[in-house]
Amino acid sequence: MAMKICVGLSLIILVGLGSWQVDRLFWKENLIAQRQAQSTLPPIAVPTDRPLDPAMAFRAAYAEGRFLHDQEKYLMARTRRGNVGFQLITPLEQDDGRIILVNRGWVPSDNRDPATRPETLIEEPVRVTGVLRLPKEKHWAQPENDALNNQWFYVDVRHMAEDSGADLASEYYLEVDEDEVSGGLPIGGQAKVELPNNHLQYAITWYSLALSLVVVFVIYHRRPQGDKDKNDAKDA
Repeated sequence: MAMKICVGLSLIILVGLGSWQVDRLFWKENLIAQRQAQSTLPPIAVPTDRPLDPAMAFRAAYAEGRFLHDQEKYLMARTRRGNVGFQLITPLEQDDGRIILVNRGWVPSDNRDPATRPETLIEEPVRVTGVLRLPKEKHWAQPENDALNNQWFYVDVRHMAEDSGADLASEYYLEVDEDEVSGGLPIGGQAKVELPNNHLQYAITWYSLALSLVVVFVIYHRRPQGDKDKNDAKDA
């Protein structure tokens, strides 16, 4: 009886885990589809003087202005193809003096000094295109942002604007497309429109374990009674 109870509970847990992964699969597929749809729409100007709308996340957008290179922000601990670096966030000054924050892309750690990447120091007015991003809340495992040492671990647009000494034109920030880069740094296209989706494999794994448990249980109980008695005696 105890064995049946243990097997039953284990089966419930395994099937439950498999079903949870199926739910996660559909959720992830919908999320990817939404991001792809938003990012492939005709770009709009970055909304200004409007409250944040979560439905606008990953919406294709553009902004025009002049980069304030002396106010670069470094979003730390970002990797690309196994290499450690940071993402370069630069305020884009508007005609009225307010700024839109632009995540221009990934830069290797060795190129933190702007003098090592003169191609990033564009002086003339620019038009950049990408996707709208919403500011992120600090994750419990992330360090606090350190404005004094220009080490940022999550995007806090208000704090970044304050550190830049400018007013925000938009609560959104813009993450540029990869085609904004002409063979140099930074490397754009860091927005995660395509997300890893392994939930089907996980679901199959849990369901397979559940099926294996049922098979073993059935085989065990179909053995001759004498064999089971001998095993029970050994266990005793």
